[in-house]
Amino acid sequence: MTLVDTDPRATAPAPALDRDVPAAVRTTGLTKSYGGRTVVDALDVEVPAGVVSGFVGPNGAGKTTTIRMLLGLVRPTSGTGTVLGEPLSHPGRYLGGVGAMIEGPAFTPALSGRDNLLVLARAGGLPTARVAKVLDRVGLGARGDDAFRSYSLGMKQRLGIAAALLPEPRLLVLDEPTNGLDPAGIAQMRELLASFRDEGMTVLVSSHLLAEVEQVADHLVMIRQGRLVFQGTVADLVATQHPRIVLRTERPEDADVLADVAAALDWAASAAAGEVTVPLAAGTPDAEAFARAAELNRRAHGAGVVLTRLELERPTLEDAFFSLTGPGSGDVR
Repeated sequence: MTLVDTDPRATAPAPALDRDVPAAVRTTGLTKSYGGRTVVDALDVEVPAGVVSGFVGPNGAGKTTTIRMLLGLVRPTSGTGTVLGEPLSHPGRYLGGVGAMIEGPAFTPALSGRDNLLVLARAGGLPTARVAKVLDRVGLGARGDDAFRSYSLGMKQRLGIAAALLPEPRLLVLDEPTNGLDPAGIAQMRELLASFRDEGMTVLVSSHLLAEVEQVADHLVMIRQGRLVFQGTVADLVATQHPRIVLRTERPEDADVLADVAAALDWAASAAAGEVTVPLAAGTPDAEAFARAAELNRRAHGAGVVLTRLELERPTLEDAFFSLTGPGSGDVR
């Protein structure tokens, strides 16, 4: 019998946030209304420098509108903020240090990837020597001379990121960068974003794919219907949720016996269809959870109950999101 630890965050630990470093993005009361409809509602957001921050919420939550305000493309109805320490009201002061890809990359199909980037570099007054560097950085160095129309969706997304890297940004803003990618493309994108963070860049990733954000982000800004639901580290959010020990008995009728075993230890338990669930307190340390699982295993053996499953389940980011917002956000997954 092997205890399986189902931790969806099976990646290298994220670096600790340095609270003394100025925020890359900070907003106070940021609001945008169109007519009588408020799309972004009094957002107070702080994104620390040097992290990958997941900007998550359902489609229509106001993520893209918020990003457009940060990039100076949409004027806020009210509220204030700073990007890279400069006021939101003067985007010209900070946009030189920001790279962005929003609503998918747009390039000339007949031009090569390299030529598309050269056009953008010249139009933006940027060194054309950057083109070769950013193509290599996103893994397109060998395909830079191929026509954009021949690129796969994943390659097109990477070329869009290459374009965003042309100004050597300190802040990289990406809107749904994994949209439409296959599993291999998503994994490559995840590695790319983590590497940007490791180089000291701040990356703000807007997405409704919580499972993907969970794999790479160490900080979260979570909104719903234009309002802030949560902000902070992924670890802090998931720690507010309740892990649980799940056991399955070889004979379904033994589940009630095992539930009684747990009750004798003063541990709450529920039994159904041959499976027993023992909830743990939020923030229970792994050592304590494993010790409880081992004790249940011993007690089950002593009671003549054979286990076919013994598993520690941690809540996912998706679990945490729905616990905060309720089940009415079905397009978040």
